[in-house]
Amino acid sequence: MLLTLWRHGEAAYSRPDSQRQLTERGVEHVRATVGLYLSLCQQRGLGIPIVCTHSPYVRTKQTASLIASELGLSDVFSQELLAPGQTDYVSGDYLSEESGHQLVVGHQPYLSQLIDVWCDTSAHTSLSPSGFAIIELTAPCRGGGELLYHAPEGYL
Repeated sequence: MLLTLWRHGEAAYSRPDSQRQLTERGVEHVRATVGLYLSLCQQRGLGIPIVCTHSPYVRTKQTASLIASELGLSDVFSQELLAPGQTDYVSGDYLSEESGHQLVVGHQPYLSQLIDVWCDTSAHTSLSPSGFAIIELTAPCRGGGELLYHAPEGYL
């Protein structure tokens, strides 16, 4: 399966953390990054995601909605297993059973840990707000994926 891991856009500070919303800059950054992401997918013949799963936190829901709108995705799901503090992030239990390209919108440091474990790399592949990574994932386990592209800063 092809998998894009995408960190939410820049969010304002708020309490509780789960209610933090994207800033205006964060919204614009996500939109700009989606345009560049589309170009990258087209250039590399990757196709766009067919399903999007996101953390239940407000900022990830907003990011996923923006991306889904720009990509024309209708299958967008909230998944509690992607919320910060979950202990079994690496298992991939939140992934859809669809075999096509999937998009997961989540948080740091969890997304970087997924890249490091699934692609079995010792380099910490950090993602800044609206940064993403594309992985060819054979299985959600150590070494089960190959990192195809890493845009740590969402291009901008």
